[in-house]
Amino acid sequence: MSEPEGWPDDAGRDRLIGDWHIYQRSGGHRTSTDDLITAWYAIHRSPSPPARYLDLGCGVGSVLLMVSHKLRPRIALGVEAQAPSVAMARRAIAELPEHEPRIEVHHADFRELDFCGERYDLITASPPYFPIDAGVLPEDPQRRACRFEERGGVEAYVETAARALSEGARFYVVFQTRWAARVTSAAAEHELHLTGRADFLMRADRPGPFLTVFELSPEPAEVVHRSRCSVRDADGRISPEYRRIRQELGVSSRGDS
Repeated sequence: MSEPEGWPDDAGRDRLIGDWHIYQRSGGHRTSTDDLITAWYAIHRSPSPPARYLDLGCGVGSVLLMVSHKLRPRIALGVEAQAPSVAMARRAIAELPEHEPRIEVHHADFRELDFCGERYDLITASPPYFPIDAGVLPEDPQRRACRFEERGGVEAYVETAARALSEGARFYVVFQTRWAARVTSAAAEHELHLTGRADFLMRADRPGPFLTVFELSPEPAEVVHRSRCSVRDADGRISPEYRRIRQELGVSSRGDS
C-alpha cells in the first residue's frame, strides 16, 4: 500500500492491540498511558457493544482502535484536525480485514462539526491538558497540538460530546486530576452528570493521582463508580494492577509508558 501525499517520513508501524497495528511518528506524538486508560475504562464500564461510537480528537487512532477492537461497535467514527494524524489513522484502518467493524476517520475540527442529528452510544476523548502558557511549546506541530490546548480545552470536548450523546449514553474523557473542576464544571454547564471516575497515580508512593478518566452521562447515577490504580509501584516498576489492565485489553507492551 502506497503512502498518501504528505505522509510523515518518520512514521512507523507498531502493534497496538491483538493483531491490529498503529502508525505513529518516532519524533511526534505517540500513544500513551492517557490513551490506554481512557480506552480501558470505557471498555470496562460499557455494559454492551455500542451501535455507534465516536472518538473526539482521535489523533493516530489509539483509543478509537482499542475500543473498536474490544467492543466491536456497528459504526465507529474518529474526528481529527491534524492531516498527518488522519493519514496515519486511515492507513491503520485500511489494513484491517474487511469483516472488522466499520471504522472511519473524518478530517475536521470537531468544534465546527455538524452531526446532523446523529447520536452516539459511546464517546471517548484524550484531549491535551496543558494551557498554551503552561510551558515551552514543542516545535513539532503534532506534539504541540496533542499536549497544549491550541484548539480549546476540555470544555470544548465536553460541549461537543453533550451535543452528540444519545439518551443514557456515556462519555469518557481523561484529564489531569488537579484540574478536575474544569471537567465537572463543563459537565454541569451542558447538563451532564458524573457517573464514574478512575484515578491513576503515576507511582504508588506519590501523594495523589495525576490522571483521571471521567465518565459523564446525560442521566445521573444512584452511585458514582470509582476506581483507583497505581501505574508504577514505589520502586518504579509497572504495578500488578496496571499490568492486569494491559492484559485485560490485550495491548502491546510498547507505547504505554
